[in-house]
Amino acid sequence: MEKIMITLPSDLLRVVDTTARQRAESRSQFIRESLVERMERLQRQDFEARLAEEYRFFSQETTTLVAESLPAQTAAAEKVWQWHD
Repeated sequence: MEKIMITLPSDLLRVVDTTARQRAESRSQFIRESLVERMERLQRQDFEARLAEEYRFFSQETTTLVAESLPAQTAAAEKVWQWHD
């Protein structure tokens, strides 16, 4: 493990220390786990944004495909669904 030095506002450090103590964790453990949670959240947000972008793209592609194939579907349906008296 690497050691680093960070600067925190005094009020934030007090909250971190109080919360870590309440959870029977060290300051380092609390900060380390907090950073891991933040990184996971950011990765999840990035993944969801990419997924939404792909969904929009394929949704537009599907709409275009359906619109372009509608005349062929209509023509085929007219030939199949002819009623003879």
